[in-house]
Amino acid sequence: MGHVVRMGLAVLVAAVVGCGGGDTSKAGMAAAAARDSVAKADSARAEETSKTLKVTNVMIGKRIGEGGRVTEPTFQFEPVDTVYVSIGTVGSPDSAAFSAHWTNQKGQVIDSSTRTIKPKGRENTEIHAFRAKGWTPGAYRITIYADGDSVDSKTFAVRKPQ
Repeated sequence: MGHVVRMGLAVLVAAVVGCGGGDTSKAGMAAAAARDSVAKADSARAEETSKTLKVTNVMIGKRIGEGGRVTEPTFQFEPVDTVYVSIGTVGSPDSAAFSAHWTNQKGQVIDSSTRTIKPKGRENTEIHAFRAKGWTPGAYRITIYADGDSVDSKTFAVRKPQ
């Protein structure tokens, strides 16, 4: 009879552990977190080495800093300002071509530029526009293209001089 009780107890313990939803001990949770961390790192490495370029973000602002990142983000500019755009990417294709079209409120292209890069992993690419005679006050849009496909656009405003 003792053997039957022990056998029943073993089955009950196995059923509880099997249905318990996982290990909730600190060691079990740490192991699960480590597995998640490794999976995320593997995924990030795969993205960085991919031959497909992915645009991760586009920021617009008044200043550009180290690594091609916007350091003073804004959508409000003065007529004398240079308008900077930072394009965040991940991937490692042989090359990629960015172009930017700057349009006024009437939809007329007032400036455009193209930049070809050879990205390696995660990077930021800077594009900017400056008007020697100053920006006319009003609304503008910049549209960013990667290898001919539109990837993002931002609107910004130029205030009247004070």
